[in-house]
Amino acid sequence: MSSQTPSNAHLTIPDGTWRGGREFNKLFLSTSDEIADPENIGNDSLKGKHILIIGGGVSGLLVAWMLLDRGYQVTILAKDWAWTKDFQGSRITSQIAGALWEMPPGGCGLTEIANAKPGYANLEDYQQWAIQSYKFYCDYAKLASPHEKGGWSLGLKIADLHQFFYDDIFNGTGRNTEHYKKYNIMDTHTMDFGTAAYNNNQAITAGFQGNTIFDTRYRGEFKSAYTHKAPILNTDKALAYLMALVQRKGATLETREIKDLYANGQQLLNDFGAQVIVNATGLGSKDLVGDNDVYPVRGAIRRVENTRRSQFRHLNDAYLVPAQKGPDNKPTKTVFIVPRNDDILYVGSIIQPNNWNLNLTEESPEVQQMWDRAGDFMPRLRHAGFVNHFPFAQGLRPFTKNNAKVRADEIAKFPLVHNYGHGGSGWTLGIGTARCAVDIVEGLLRNSTAENINKDIYGASSRDDATTSANQACTRAQVALNHAIEAYQHATSAAAANYPEGASVIDGAAEFTETHFKAVADSVSFLQQLKD
Repeated sequence: MSSQTPSNAHLTIPDGTWRGGREFNKLFLSTSDEIADPENIGNDSLKGKHILIIGGGVSGLLVAWMLLDRGYQVTILAKDWAWTKDFQGSRITSQIAGALWEMPPGGCGLTEIANAKPGYANLEDYQQWAIQSYKFYCDYAKLASPHEKGGWSLGLKIADLHQFFYDDIFNGTGRNTEHYKKYNIMDTHTMDFGTAAYNNNQAITAGFQGNTIFDTRYRGEFKSAYTHKAPILNTDKALAYLMALVQRKGATLETREIKDLYANGQQLLNDFGAQVIVNATGLGSKDLVGDNDVYPVRGAIRRVENTRRSQFRHLNDAYLVPAQKGPDNKPTKTVFIVPRNDDILYVGSIIQPNNWNLNLTEESPEVQQMWDRAGDFMPRLRHAGFVNHFPFAQGLRPFTKNNAKVRADEIAKFPLVHNYGHGGSGWTLGIGTARCAVDIVEGLLRNSTAENINKDIYGASSRDDATTSANQACTRAQVALNHAIEAYQHATSAAAANYPEGASVIDGAAEFTETHFKAVADSVSFLQQLKD
């Protein structure tokens, strides 16, 4: 990683209002090691506070950047970090992502954003976060110096994204009107999204006249299309950049696995002298906080040489046939062709909910079908070569049944903020959700209750839904009980084997068990309060 300090650019995330009516102020960011505006907290009592972030992916690093530029001390704990030494084995989810900006809901699927319960994010929140991210990326692209563009940078480019549909989405009716609604938001927004619409097959033919990149036979199946500007990130570069940037600004990065956050969170705060924890662990939250809403959606891409050295024509634009409802009302398969940088093209994708297995290969039937779909759409792909050192990537998108969880925890006995569950839209939502998480951190530091903060952001608290609250408490109790049983079994096994250290193991397990049974008791007490 380069030790050069990049030239400085100042970026602003504008002020605004969250859906629940809570106002948030402008936030200033600097691309160098200087703090953008150490006075912008506006409250002397908040300066110098220490925030502990768990998770080293894009969600955690963006929160760290914003907190550091607001004058906070930051420590990041992560089990794994972005690194590319072995090109695949060490890549984390944030690196494998396609990292193409899309107006939500993204092309990953028609049910990407669920009808969440009260007090959780909905489509309106997703779109606000996405637009905040879009503005940030466009501003960064304008301000980045030639030095940054060539080396130490986010690896960001702004390209034309062409999206194609089997129905006329512009007639305002039919199976796929949500795609028109997305287009209309961009087309009527005060920001320039560079939109262009094609409302029938003839318009598509005329609009793409001379474009021989995708097959005319395939083109005849489309009834509408639109184009807009879309940020695309080289995630390897971006994560290396963010890690280096937060370290230059003073963050401490520590490799460490954390378990059972509800039981151990207060001790972590004590150990680090911190005041708030931010959980940005993605799928890891299923175990870390016992969130049974969390589930994976498996995906995969082929990495293609995007060069001029073969019969394949170098691509600058991105092409997407998103998931959409077919005549049987079921989602269609996607075609995803995105130039990540000047040399590499990402071709996908696969959407497989609730599949935890990373056992796909280039020869897997679904991978072959994915490649065939892309080849039918763009025949020249069949003449392209794969990237030798890393031709294929697969990963698990972190979804939850109640959408991205960017919220104050209403159960924890210590200040805890969540920022996970972005699904296939981590880079699309990342700036907006990080801004929201920082706002929540500052609300907790000002002694607002978690319940009130969530109401101010989402218009309701999860406690407004008694079933949700009861389920959360039961989840916490079950996690604690499982750890207690595990500790007891470990102690008895050690004693049975007559280990010399058996006695000390039993003592330690007893203390560990007592802590977790206390957590169970707390949860039972909370359930009783709900009942009353």
